[in-house]
Amino acid sequence: MDWISRRRRLLVIYNPTAGLNMSGFHMGGRGKRARLEAYLDLLEEAGCAVEFRPTAKRGDAQAFAAEGLSERYDAVVAAGGDGTIGEVANGLPAENAAPLGIFPLGTANVLAAEIGLPLQPSAVLRAVLQGPAREIYPGYLGNNLQPERLFTIMAGVGFDAHVVADLPLRLKRLLGKGAYVWQSLALLARWQGNEYRLRLDGGEAVSCASAVIAKGHFYGGRFVCCPDARLDAPDFQICLFGKPGRWGAARAMAMLPLGQLQRLPEIRLLRARQVEIEGPADDPVQADGDIAGRLPLSAWVAEKPLRLIYPA
Repeated sequence: MDWISRRRRLLVIYNPTAGLNMSGFHMGGRGKRARLEAYLDLLEEAGCAVEFRPTAKRGDAQAFAAEGLSERYDAVVAAGGDGTIGEVANGLPAENAAPLGIFPLGTANVLAAEIGLPLQPSAVLRAVLQGPAREIYPGYLGNNLQPERLFTIMAGVGFDAHVVADLPLRLKRLLGKGAYVWQSLALLARWQGNEYRLRLDGGEAVSCASAVIAKGHFYGGRFVCCPDARLDAPDFQICLFGKPGRWGAARAMAMLPLGQLQRLPEIRLLRARQVEIEGPADDPVQADGDIAGRLPLSAWVAEKPLRLIYPA
């Protein structure tokens, strides 16, 4: 390898199921196991000391990340999808945490797209070992009965949360990103919709048919939902979908991949640091592509920033 590592002591937390179809390969891409092995070969070539922790159940990534002190590691690396990254970030120590790096192995890899991280293992590893650690402000979801859940990209209530809640894991493993399209169309055929009420920074409640509370401007890959949302900004940009029912959901689904979502008259973009979300009791809320809780919930921006490793 023709470059020298800045970071040599790594804790790598790996989700064995992220972005994996039933044969062990990404649809349309290299097998995830092959990409992980490529990372391991490159780490060995770079002379890094690596502790490798595979997760077996929900909560493992958070527990492993709690050991990620800067005195022990030069970086804590989340190897998996956006949900795994959020879980690892959620477990990092409140003080003196090592910076967070990512090996994108998920289905959509939205955070990797947000920071301009390529997907080739050699380029990713160069970024993790040499790139700058920048401060970002993640979001949290929670209430008095549910534990706080950190998210790095976005949270959603309404149509997209129901897609995530109803998506069979087997279908996701089999079709990758295509599973979300399939499930969205299946849900659209029977979608009646609900009304949700969001109170922004303690102000008057606003009603909507769905909402995305964003820290990053990408959504579901490289689609743009909240164009002015930024990881390093200490607030959210919130996209409110005003048209109810299947016709409203269908319009949004059609315009999002065309980059024209914000041209719809029923779309409103607002900003806030704290959002109280109300709607049908126990309705699902998704964060970074996983179900993170049930209504009612609050979302707020972290007071202390998280250090995330960017490409150089």
